[in-house]
Amino acid sequence: MIKTVLVGFIAFIAVSSMFLLIGNVFDIKLFLFSFYEETPTGFEAGGSIIPFIIGLIASYFIGNSFQNRQRNG
Repeated sequence: MIKTVLVGFIAFIAVSSMFLLIGNVFDIKLFLFSFYEETPTGFEAGGSIIPFIIGLIASYFIGNSFQNRQRNG
């Protein structure tokens, strides 16, 4: 059980980080997460949570796949 949770967590971190990196490198607003950005009129907080949602979905499927391999293997 602990291994499945650990694999899912690592998958979440890896997939989310990959999409955030792509968003920052190529300046894609859909994958960009900027929590704090200073502007002349004050500050702006926000960004996309899509990389985190994709990471959650991927970690669910990867965790289930890992768990099925543990049972059958």
